[in-house]
Amino acid sequence: MTFSRRTFLKGTAGLAGSTALASAMGGVAFAQDKRIRHFWWGNPERDKRTFAVIEIFNGKNPGIAVEGETVGFNDYFTKLTTQIAGGNMPDVIQNGYGNMLEYVDKGTLKPLDEAVAAGKIDTSKIDPSGIAAGTFRGKFYGLTIGANSMATLYNTRLFEEAGIDTDPILWTYDDIKTIALKIGEKGGPKGTDDLTADWGGFGVYCGQRGFLNQFTEAGELAFGADILVDYWNLWKDMRDAGATPSAEDSAAIAGMADLDKMGIVTGKSAISYAWSNQIVGTQALTQDKLGAGMRPHLKDGKPGQSIQPSQFICLSRDSTDDDAALAYMNAFVNDPDMTAVLGLERGIPQQSDVRAALEPKLSEIEAVSVAYFDAIQAHVAPLAPPAPAGVRELEEAFEQRSAVAVLLGQMSIEDAAQQWLDEAAAILQRAK
Repeated sequence: MTFSRRTFLKGTAGLAGSTALASAMGGVAFAQDKRIRHFWWGNPERDKRTFAVIEIFNGKNPGIAVEGETVGFNDYFTKLTTQIAGGNMPDVIQNGYGNMLEYVDKGTLKPLDEAVAAGKIDTSKIDPSGIAAGTFRGKFYGLTIGANSMATLYNTRLFEEAGIDTDPILWTYDDIKTIALKIGEKGGPKGTDDLTADWGGFGVYCGQRGFLNQFTEAGELAFGADILVDYWNLWKDMRDAGATPSAEDSAAIAGMADLDKMGIVTGKSAISYAWSNQIVGTQALTQDKLGAGMRPHLKDGKPGQSIQPSQFICLSRDSTDDDAALAYMNAFVNDPDMTAVLGLERGIPQQSDVRAALEPKLSEIEAVSVAYFDAIQAHVAPLAPPAPAGVRELEEAFEQRSAVAVLLGQMSIEDAAQQWLDEAAAILQRAK
């Protein structure tokens, strides 16, 4: 089991790439045991918490037996695709905002509108923005687990030793470069991870350049080669100045979503980039205290970072017992005993009673996560429309092929940008 930079925090240990299973049973509320499966991408901390809430739910609902299945992020969608093809998707699955539209259009999810109307799922305390974000093609499919945003994580000890005193909510790319070089001059590691091969980082940059929605209504790329060339040149300038680890080191982890590969964890840098819900999980991997800031801003640019649902839980097309699955989903976001265990691991709860109950009990690092989330509210962009089908393949081409070619000097930035644009256009056309 690996720590995923694209997911939430930590959990029980397991073998990398393996599937963990757990079940607990009871026996009264329903006439007979009704078995349902919950599948999520995880990491040790998330898995530990999720299996614990499964036990709580099963104990409170004799007659329903929930089974948990988890793999790391890098394997999750591959396994889910196989399950879709075989017609044996788990009853309840985890999904992200950026992927939802594709799964809705494939008909792999069941809408939740009737369940809400019937009182089987209570959304009355969930922030309306979370409901809106879970609505696709006019129907409600995604029950939000929490809210989050991108974040820049930094080693506070190294910052203090280098005398860094910069507002991490307002810092720019130029600030990051200056900080990175200053930390290196003080004998610390290279200052910042390299985001050349980071699709999320490029998405923020696109927003800062006026392309918050990277895609047109027709499902094509909205930006041209100049945006990508400028982005890759920005990070080349960082590398050439000595502000980042080597290009070879950065290429070696391109496309990986493992928290334990981040420079702030391995000691190769003082600044890494993740999601706000991963602050707690990353802190568990390093002894030095972490701070959190926004992704760097482009001087005089637009806001490029948004707040979005961290993940959704969804009812799958292949659910074998909708009522049992809906009861579990409702409890997952509303039950006080279950949500107390889940905490902030999947983001800031958008259920008002849950958040109010958690805040007095926050750990020091959880308080950092909440303070960061509160601080960014006035500095974020609106949530962009969901990406079209094909975006995951497009992202893979960006991170694992074109950006790696740039890092290793196998292609010029201009040629690599055009190659990726051509490949992306073909991917998006094929996915329509």
